[in-house]
Amino acid sequence: MSQAISFPLSYAAARQRPFQTLWALAVVVGLMVCDLSVPGLGRAVEAGKVIEKDGKYVFVESQDPSIKLLMDRALKQGLITQEEYDKALMESQERSILLQPSFKAWYDRGLNFSVNDNAFFLKMRFRMQDRFTQRLRNSAWGNPGDAKNFPELLGVFGDYRANRSGTDGASTFQVRRLRLYFMGHLFNPDFKYFIQFRNDANETSQTPGGMQMYDAYITQTALPWLNVQVGQFKTYWNRSQINSTASMQFAERALVMDAFTASGLDRRDIGLTVMNDEELYPVNYYFGIFGGAGPGFNRLGNYKSEQPTSGCPGGQSGGISPVGCPSPQRNINANARTTINQLMYSARVMWNVMGRPGYGEGDLAYSETPQMAIGGDYAYNPGINTSTNNAFIGIDLGNLYNRQMLASTGNGRQLGWGIVDYSSWSVDYVFKYRGFSFQSEYYWKTITRHEKGAPCVQTNAAGTACTTYAPSLLGNATGWYAQSGYYLVPRTVELAARYAYWNPDTHQSSDLVKQVDVSLNWFLSKTYDHQIMVTYSNVAMGTGGYAIGRSNPLPAQGTTFPSGTVPLDQKGGTLIENIIRVQYQIFF
Repeated sequence: MSQAISFPLSYAAARQRPFQTLWALAVVVGLMVCDLSVPGLGRAVEAGKVIEKDGKYVFVESQDPSIKLLMDRALKQGLITQEEYDKALMESQERSILLQPSFKAWYDRGLNFSVNDNAFFLKMRFRMQDRFTQRLRNSAWGNPGDAKNFPELLGVFGDYRANRSGTDGASTFQVRRLRLYFMGHLFNPDFKYFIQFRNDANETSQTPGGMQMYDAYITQTALPWLNVQVGQFKTYWNRSQINSTASMQFAERALVMDAFTASGLDRRDIGLTVMNDEELYPVNYYFGIFGGAGPGFNRLGNYKSEQPTSGCPGGQSGGISPVGCPSPQRNINANARTTINQLMYSARVMWNVMGRPGYGEGDLAYSETPQMAIGGDYAYNPGINTSTNNAFIGIDLGNLYNRQMLASTGNGRQLGWGIVDYSSWSVDYVFKYRGFSFQSEYYWKTITRHEKGAPCVQTNAAGTACTTYAPSLLGNATGWYAQSGYYLVPRTVELAARYAYWNPDTHQSSDLVKQVDVSLNWFLSKTYDHQIMVTYSNVAMGTGGYAIGRSNPLPAQGTTFPSGTVPLDQKGGTLIENIIRVQYQIFF
């Protein structure tokens, strides 16, 4: 300490009062040699504070109890003054703070680091899902296969191919998901950050997975009624999409869940969301503005092809010009960025009618009181290039990104219809109580084409008149699901079932997608962090309806892409697939 404590005792007085003198000396020695635990500067009279220790919260006195006792007795007996008492406590606190390490590390559901008295906090977590999958498909997967919902896009320009396979079954091992998380706060606990990297391997991907930045955002929570989140993150739209794959009742989301996202392309986007604190208010709101082009991408990368003649579309790889356009036309002239001033808007409102059920599926907490919530969502994403309408089959060979995104989410029927606007709605309900859970959602997407009328798929030899049009316009899309689960052993063993229904094109028939799932889940640590899951799925996918460039009518051979007159779906039928997934998840 910078200044010693003086006591108002003479040598003679000390000889007359040896017991009191011994107490005073003990106080001085104790203050010099002991490292006092104190909460901070300027709070000498605090009783103590609650701190976190090894994942638990304990109350710690601000002074060492034995030293504090000696000080109190010295003051009471008049050996020191009140001023000297307060000053000694203050200086001992300052000394303790200066001697405390500014860095702390511990493990609690992740590796935690705290620096400068918690001014900076970092939590690192890792998640891995290992999976064995057994598939069995019927003969319709050999011919025609799926050329409409999940078509394969091969080659430099994404040539359409039907997704076909044999019927002998497929046995595969894979690391389905590999995630690395960095989260915490900067400056103070109200300025939060979250960064996630992934190395996932889609079950039907044609290329192996690679490391990718998945999330990167900052959240300011200083105002509970107006939290602000900025960066790349999952849009708050659609209960099943907001929920993490770490806390699901089934190994995969139902196909209909992935088909309906705010942007129509991906569940993540780049932008800003304002919302209130979910833990404080019974009614929660979320309003977001995004680029609308998906994660890691913006609309400057989206374009359509044009010819030098105004109003004439481009993108042809050969053949005659569209009706009313000069010949020859440019070849794969992807050059026009026409939707760069467009933004996506999303909104969600949720009412926690009873308790707070949250977004995790199932009642792992084994709620002692009923938990119920209802929610609704709306999203508008304009100017999506599904592939530029070139007056033939709607394929702009130079534009691949959106086509890949649409095909991967099962929205392949929307390919080839030019520039479209998406307006999407959803409503959801969830209930949990004592290990029982039920949730359901309904989706609706309106798809508005900028080019009115049916696309031309064939002209006369001179290219002066259209001889064949697409048989019908693209319709809207609808779908819903309902799922329920119950813990046979509380917080340990759960049985869950789900039914999902999806109509990808309301103008067509015999194209419905229906899915049934049953899952048995074992939570080894009574949390989502360590679990084994066995999920059985049955999917029936109709092949009816019309898809541009893959169904009749097609252009005559040699006039345009694709060459030939045989459609990819010339044979009908229902694609039936039975899947068993055995998955192990570790999250630490």
